[in-house]
Amino acid sequence: MFESESELLVAIQAAAKSVNSVLTNGKALCKALEKLDTPKALERQDYVSDALEILKVSDLTIYGCGAQQLDMIKTLESRLHKMRMNARQALMDGLSQGVDKPEHLKVLSDSPLVIYMHPLTLEVHFEQTKAVWTYAHEPLQTVSLAPEEIIAAHHALVDTFRASRIDSQSFWNVCKLSYDMVLLKNGLPAGARIDIVELLAPLAWLWPNALKKTAAFPRYLLAYQLQKLRSDKLLQHQNFRLELGTATGGSTRNKANVLFVPMGAFEGQYYLSICFKQA
Repeated sequence: MFESESELLVAIQAAAKSVNSVLTNGKALCKALEKLDTPKALERQDYVSDALEILKVSDLTIYGCGAQQLDMIKTLESRLHKMRMNARQALMDGLSQGVDKPEHLKVLSDSPLVIYMHPLTLEVHFEQTKAVWTYAHEPLQTVSLAPEEIIAAHHALVDTFRASRIDSQSFWNVCKLSYDMVLLKNGLPAGARIDIVELLAPLAWLWPNALKKTAAFPRYLLAYQLQKLRSDKLLQHQNFRLELGTATGGSTRNKANVLFVPMGAFEGQYYLSICFKQA
C-alpha cells in the first residue's frame, strides 16, 4: 500500500514510462524481425544486420520467446559472416576484371572494406548494400554493390577528373588570384593566412575548365591540384611560396573546415589554412 497520493502517482508514472519503453522497443524489434520472414529476405545483408543489431540489445523473455534469442543471434551472426565473405569475394572478382593492371587494385582495409582503384578509393558498406567512390576522403558518387556499376562509375568519374583538372602552372596562377581575392574581400594584408576552404568560392568563378554547375568548387579537385602542385615541385613560383597550415587536434573534427591532401596513393595530411609568402 502507498502511504500517500503523491507516492501512488510517482509509481503510476514510472510504470507508464516503463511500459511505453517496452512497447516502443517492441515495435522496432517486430519491424526488424518481420522483414526476415521469407527465404529471399534472409539473403539481404541489410535486413540480417538490422535484426541482429536490435536482437542483441533486446530481451525476448518479456515476449515469451527468450529461450530462442541466443540461438537466433548465433545463427544470424554466422549467416551474416558467410554472406559478407561471399559478397566480398564476388566483388573483388568482379572488380579485378575491370582494371588494366593488378597493382591498380588494392585492399586498404577489411573492416570496413576500403579498396583503392587508381586513382580513386571505394568505401564498401555491405549492410547498406552500397559503395561510395571517394577521392581525398571526399565522397564523389554512391553506387550499388554490382561490380559492373562500380566500374562504370569509376570510368565516368576518372573522365570527369581528366576534363576538369589543369596543369600545375595554370593552377598556381588561379590559386594565387583566388587567394588575393579573399584577402581583398576580408581586408587582410599580403601574406596573411586564410582558411583553405575560403578558396572554393573564387576558384569556382576563375576555373578555366568546364565544371558541373555547383555552388562551390569541388573539394576533391582542389585536393588533387594541390597534391599535383607539390609533386611537380611548384610550391614556389614567381617569387612567392605557397604554404599550407596543418590541421591538428580539434580542428580536424569538423571536416567541412579542413581539406585532406593526398601524399601518394595511400597517405596524406589534413590542412586548415593556406597563404602565399614572398620568397
